[in-house]
Amino acid sequence: MTRILTALTAVRRHWIFAIALCLGLAIRVIAMIGFPPAIWFGGDSASYLSTALRHAPGTSRLSGYGVMLMVLRPFRSFTLVVGVQHLLGLAVAVMIYAVARRYRLPAWGAALAALPVLFDAYQIQLEHEILPSVPFGFLVMAAVTLIVWWRRDRPAWATVTAGVLLAVSATIWPVGLPLLLLYVLYLLLRRTGWRAFAVTVVAAAVPLGGYLFWFNSAYGEFAFSNSDGIYLWSRTMTFANCAVIRPPASEAGLCPHRPLTGRPAASSFIWIPDTPLNNLPRPKFSARNNSLAMNFALRAISAQPGGYARAVAGNVAKSFTWNRPAYPSHLITNRYEFRYATKPTVPPGLVVIPGYTLASLQRAYGGVTTTRAVQPFSGFLIGYQRYVYLRGTLLGVILLIGLAGVVRSWRRGGIRRLADWGGPGLFPWAATVALLIVPVLTADFDPRYVLISMPAACLAGALAFARPAAADRPAGEPAGAVSSRPAAPGATARR
Repeated sequence: MTRILTALTAVRRHWIFAIALCLGLAIRVIAMIGFPPAIWFGGDSASYLSTALRHAPGTSRLSGYGVMLMVLRPFRSFTLVVGVQHLLGLAVAVMIYAVARRYRLPAWGAALAALPVLFDAYQIQLEHEILPSVPFGFLVMAAVTLIVWWRRDRPAWATVTAGVLLAVSATIWPVGLPLLLLYVLYLLLRRTGWRAFAVTVVAAAVPLGGYLFWFNSAYGEFAFSNSDGIYLWSRTMTFANCAVIRPPASEAGLCPHRPLTGRPAASSFIWIPDTPLNNLPRPKFSARNNSLAMNFALRAISAQPGGYARAVAGNVAKSFTWNRPAYPSHLITNRYEFRYATKPTVPPGLVVIPGYTLASLQRAYGGVTTTRAVQPFSGFLIGYQRYVYLRGTLLGVILLIGLAGVVRSWRRGGIRRLADWGGPGLFPWAATVALLIVPVLTADFDPRYVLISMPAACLAGALAFARPAAADRPAGEPAGAVSSRPAAPGATARR
């Protein structure tokens, strides 16, 4: 009885967010009923299923998500997979609200910060895909929550756990590794005690090292994939001019043979029928090809830094357009629409790996090979998606609000107090920028990557309005002021 009363009291205190959370859950239930059992993202989904079934990492993508599918495989249910992912999406919204309330935002303000994650139709659709985006985003937000939850004296276990979570995320999507490096820099900036710092670095190395050994056991080399060089090479294809680059004979076959004005999006160069990668020996994603592509890409960037900068800036700008850009192609962006969920983007007979087609992998894992549309639920979601999503321009506004909070901390003395430098929104804001820029620097723009950055951006924007706790204010300082009092002796050493 006491527990029930406690729960009712909590709901009463947080009734605005409780209503929003229930509505967010209801829309996700509609998605599971409207498009059973899941939505496939072509060859990407198939590669992760391959890992789950063969227990071997892929060469073209990181396979941490395949390990998650491997864990859930005994249930033989794609419905369970997307159900877990929908719950992870809701958990991210809870984190945003909880952190915002901890920094004394009003209940309505904290709930407002979580609304994009709860109701964005593309976020819900992404949770329904057999893709690693949602588990990756959950791990990042769990780490961010641990990083900012304590105003001072963050316990060592939280510091270490945040590092491990980011390291695990780096086995799911390559952007996790720059986020981990950003966190290491953040710990140095915050003057974390050397013991907590050292343990964090060692603990984070464990999942990364484990993945390297797993890849080595399958392919005889220590690497995360055989694709990072190929993706960076594709980044250069929109501006590369071999008359300027002058690659050696071994890399000359990687030169683009289309005129500059007729080239497709950068990432498309990997998959188009006449890709220059066809000039290299098979398989496409081999250690040798990856090394050649990496060398070519570095030469291209060094020889044409202006072309590289313009390509990156142009792609980053697409994150903030009012309407979602049809990029890198209509075929790709259509995959993020509920209205195309039942249309296969690759044929079921596509040979994913020798001896396995897409359909055979689907049957072996969950026994289902197609996505069904169930009316009226599917029709509701298709209509819902036309209107309910966070516009890129609004994401830019949220990012500017978060930056304003960081700058405000500097102007009020934070720059002289490393323990509070940049305020609580510093790491979420920096993580958002990394999530938006790193994929464009190393591969290409994709609307999916913007969605992954949305939760951290919303949290950073909310923390721009953070108010100090009473214990952090000197006597007589008004409640709305930001304290300039230095941390207690030894506090930063334990962060």
